[in-house]
Amino acid sequence: MSFVQRRTLCLAVLTTLCLGISGQANGERQKFEPTWESLNARRSPGWFADAKFGIFIHWGVYSVPAICDTSTYSEWYWWWYKSNSHNGLVRKFHDKWYGADFKYQDFASQFKAELWDPDAWAKLFKRAGARYVVLVSKHHDGYALWPSEQASQTRGYPWNSVATGPKRDICGELSEAVRRQGLKMGFYYSFMEWDNPLYDTDKKRYVAEHMIPQIKDLMRRYRPAVVWPDGEWGHPDTLWRSPEIVAWIYNHCDNPDELVVNDRWGRALRGQSGDYYTTEYGHVGGGSPGLKDPNKPFEECRGIGGSFAFNRLENYDHYLTREGLVQLLIEKVSRGGGLLLNLGPTADGRIPVIQQDRLVALGQWLAVHGEAIYGTAKGRFKHLPWGKSTTKGNTVYLHVFDWPADHRLKVEALVTPVKQACLLHDPERRPLKITRDGAGTLSIDLLGYHPFACASVIALECEGDPVVSDLILPDDTGIVTLAAERADLSGGLQIETTTGPSSDTPLTSGQQTTRYNIGFWTSTEARATWSLRLEPNQRYEAWIEWACAPGHEGGAYALEVDGQKLEGKVSHDTGHWQTYQSLRLGTFQTGSAPGQTILLRARQVPAGKALMNVRRIVLKPI
Repeated sequence: MSFVQRRTLCLAVLTTLCLGISGQANGERQKFEPTWESLNARRSPGWFADAKFGIFIHWGVYSVPAICDTSTYSEWYWWWYKSNSHNGLVRKFHDKWYGADFKYQDFASQFKAELWDPDAWAKLFKRAGARYVVLVSKHHDGYALWPSEQASQTRGYPWNSVATGPKRDICGELSEAVRRQGLKMGFYYSFMEWDNPLYDTDKKRYVAEHMIPQIKDLMRRYRPAVVWPDGEWGHPDTLWRSPEIVAWIYNHCDNPDELVVNDRWGRALRGQSGDYYTTEYGHVGGGSPGLKDPNKPFEECRGIGGSFAFNRLENYDHYLTREGLVQLLIEKVSRGGGLLLNLGPTADGRIPVIQQDRLVALGQWLAVHGEAIYGTAKGRFKHLPWGKSTTKGNTVYLHVFDWPADHRLKVEALVTPVKQACLLHDPERRPLKITRDGAGTLSIDLLGYHPFACASVIALECEGDPVVSDLILPDDTGIVTLAAERADLSGGLQIETTTGPSSDTPLTSGQQTTRYNIGFWTSTEARATWSLRLEPNQRYEAWIEWACAPGHEGGAYALEVDGQKLEGKVSHDTGHWQTYQSLRLGTFQTGSAPGQTILLRARQVPAGKALMNVRRIVLKPI
């Protein structure tokens, strides 16, 4: 028995004894039934909602070839080979350099991890400001990073990291290193497996004899704080026996005060179950209808580039910039979520320098501005033209992406009086001068100060709980912009995000920006509404900025305001879901009241298609 196994066994025995003496004997520990009603009633540990930032690691046999089209994930290498996808890119590469008779399992002997230093990894994660780590213990290829008996027995050849390849218990060694740095440790685990004879012939037996024993083995050996299943989308939770598994985890784990599980437990369950929700590169996926409870924490997982595992075809331009990464974290936290940022190490165990650079930059920013991220709640503002916001108690943190050219930051819609304000990167935290005009707009004087790299943060200490008005106001020219992120959505609509160079706003070289659109217009029940203040008895011209992918054209929609209806048609595609065009819808006349609600709804959606993406609606006084 290894040191890790002995230590884990001792901790489990001691914890079980303590629970038997105090918690369980007195009936204090909650018991769960294998039903989602019972499981979703669990009160999750608070640490996860406060942590905001974790490290994801995709590392395995697929890290040896480390090749795929830059539009996708390289950990799917063998799937791309078998399906001959992306114009045969992977298959051509594999057959040329390894040979057509070279099997995927032959890569295991080349996955040596000869330069791997788990303590160096853990120290880097700590330096980056992460609070937890999630390692892929087994991906869809079935290769296990711990001494799993089932991994090798089911397939009939060595297929775990102790039996072949590194000859090391990667899950165990990294767990020890991560915990020495004071971080929490978790594991990703794929339900499905490619080329597993039991999975291919008898999925019920696979679940009973392979999958469930592996999950229980991981739990007993390593006591993870995070359980992160995946590969669930192809089958319902009844096949996976997910409620039974989650109930067992909740009832038998010896660390209930820290353990959390995600929402990937069966087809269409993402955003419906678990201790927290997950999104992936801005999408929910998995056949899910969306996020059920807007108050439950969510976690965005994505790579620094376009792939999770290391892809040797990605270059500098495929990676997020330092600014882009910092602002991505802020954006997710401002919406009540967090970021699980993936690293793709090389097969020998190194984290590529460009990935290290991004982590260190993020850590440097968090070292100064961490109080505006950790333990905060989502921002109260639906939209800020220059950045984002977060909240903690009576303090509003303004994350300024675009420093004002005139050094005066305008903040609309904050109703609560402000006691004082300061820049977090100002070592003296000198109070900033604040004025408020007749319309209630705050003006923060930043003259004499300079922005911090990536994003500056202003802390506004309010006199009470911050209250923000939902009304969208005209700009200085009277134009009203109804941005996607300020809409109230129903009928399955979702806010989607894209990050990259902006075609709308000139940026200096290397900068990126996050843009939003309303997507998933798949039903005539879909509604987007905005509350705004328009000038009474004023005529307005309405424009919509929309996009439609080829094959989805043919739908119709309506914009309704003050009893008037402007109808539009998606008569053609724009070439891509993120290629936008502006269309004049027509004009309308406001009544005598200054406040209005504008409704955008789908009138007709082509069968099996989506109507359009909408980035914004612009109302111009005429």
